[in-house]
Amino acid sequence: MATVLRKSTFLVFLVLAVDANRCDEETLLKQRLRGERNHTSLNPLGLELSDGKLDFLAEDNAPYTAQEVGCIAANMASNMFRNGTVVAAPAKVSSNHSNDYFFMWQRDAAMSMRSLLRVIVDAPNRTFASSMSNTTSAIRNQFMSYTLLLPQLWNQSDPNTLCPPWYKETPGWCVPMGEPKYFVNGSVYTKSWGRPQNDGPALAAVFMGEFFNAILDVEDEVPDADELQQKILGGGGTTGVLYDALNFVNTWYNEGSVGPWEEVYGRQFFVSEVQRLALKEGVRVCNRKGFNSSVQWPKSGYANWVYSAKNLATVSKSFISEDLVQATAGRQQGLAGPKCSNSEPLLQSTGEVWPKDLRSPCELDVQTLIVTNFVAAGIGDPVLPPHDHRIINTAGKIVESMARYYEVNAVDRTKGLVGLLIGRYPGDTYCGYGACAKTDYGNPWFIATHALAEFLYFVARAWCQDRLTIEDAKALSVLWKQLTRGAVTGWNALEMADSVMKNAKAHVVMPGVHMSEQIKKNGPDVGQQAGVPDLTWSYASALSALLARHKAIAACRLRGCSGACRGR
Repeated sequence: MATVLRKSTFLVFLVLAVDANRCDEETLLKQRLRGERNHTSLNPLGLELSDGKLDFLAEDNAPYTAQEVGCIAANMASNMFRNGTVVAAPAKVSSNHSNDYFFMWQRDAAMSMRSLLRVIVDAPNRTFASSMSNTTSAIRNQFMSYTLLLPQLWNQSDPNTLCPPWYKETPGWCVPMGEPKYFVNGSVYTKSWGRPQNDGPALAAVFMGEFFNAILDVEDEVPDADELQQKILGGGGTTGVLYDALNFVNTWYNEGSVGPWEEVYGRQFFVSEVQRLALKEGVRVCNRKGFNSSVQWPKSGYANWVYSAKNLATVSKSFISEDLVQATAGRQQGLAGPKCSNSEPLLQSTGEVWPKDLRSPCELDVQTLIVTNFVAAGIGDPVLPPHDHRIINTAGKIVESMARYYEVNAVDRTKGLVGLLIGRYPGDTYCGYGACAKTDYGNPWFIATHALAEFLYFVARAWCQDRLTIEDAKALSVLWKQLTRGAVTGWNALEMADSVMKNAKAHVVMPGVHMSEQIKKNGPDVGQQAGVPDLTWSYASALSALLARHKAIAACRLRGCSGACRGR
């Protein structure tokens, strides 16, 4: 019966998704000029997001126009259900992509919801306040329905047993909050997969903590603010969903986890940093509400969160050397090779996942940039900020280890594009569209390329705020040799970030601004999209990068413009 329900749900959603994705500039422009709010081509959330609220992300000659930004948001919204479910993509197995992404991955859902929250909170004209004060708002409904769905997903029995550290000898047990994904009907995914993935509750907690604080900022304008806060944090002897998520983080942060690419079990810089950010967000919420270790509520939670966040800072620092940040430590051999500086050319020439003659540094992975951006966009307390020379060096090694081996980058240069595309890590053997030739391994990804651009926007912002040390500036100069020419300034960093975004945009399907998972790096279809279409995280990462751009330009304007920023 459950299988029938899932299939029927999928068919209904597929029709809605196809309808919702008919987003093109002409349609959106006509709707907005006529003030239409009930056009059938967009779902309610897509309509609210494409009615001009996010036009600020297109200001100052941004890589995307206002109408295109609306399409990006609407395409992301089409993968969000009204009950709070966020599917990774509306994709089933087909001739174009072999993987089924019609599930709610905790990671994809939380990061997409957090991107949506941040652009709404930063939108002009008190957009967040007006949305939360309107009980019929689709934006408000999405925030609340996602928050209320989480305990339903987490408070169920888990039928899976093959979870570390027990699985080597005998089957043990798994925790539903540490599951990677759920069926659309809300039940735990029961097939073999990389377990546990302990970043899921932490990422959700970051969203909930920021959502809670955003409500506190406008609570006088939200009629049910107290009720919403109670549901998130709890109080008076009852726990809310944020409290439960943070206690999970506090319990499991000392254990290993499968990383964000679901391929390797070990200690992950990505997981450590999102867990640390989640605990610090929880502490910030409690401080604002006056809940601390001196009062009965939240009992021992507050003190534990403070203590564990400090411990996690030590864990995160263990990934950092004098020059670089490694993505994984203490790994067990999984589906991915060691991600070394020459893994990509060796893989392409030998086809071996673990080739000989590998050169250090290894464990190079764009997830380090993604999580550094993610933490920097929050309460501003990363172990390493994006402009730190060790992160900049890591970004340079990541670019060097992949970009020059991608034919698509050379092709783009012949078309006048000066940016570049990158993938997840050197030596990536995933392609996501059936049987792949070895030359098809490790394509560029939209989320990876957007992460590089977002990182550069953060660096530009720091430059204009005079936060770079001499060592940071030297590292940035080295990275510049790989990316562009000219003197290093904040405005040049902005322009380089824009060029990276424009390279990604050159491979977006128009009209409609559709982004799949990947872009083919080589072969007769070089530059064409690959993997599952309409990946939710691709759209969310684009919005995050554009928001970082908006804030970087504001910082550089405060410093003052030179000729480099004319026309902005």
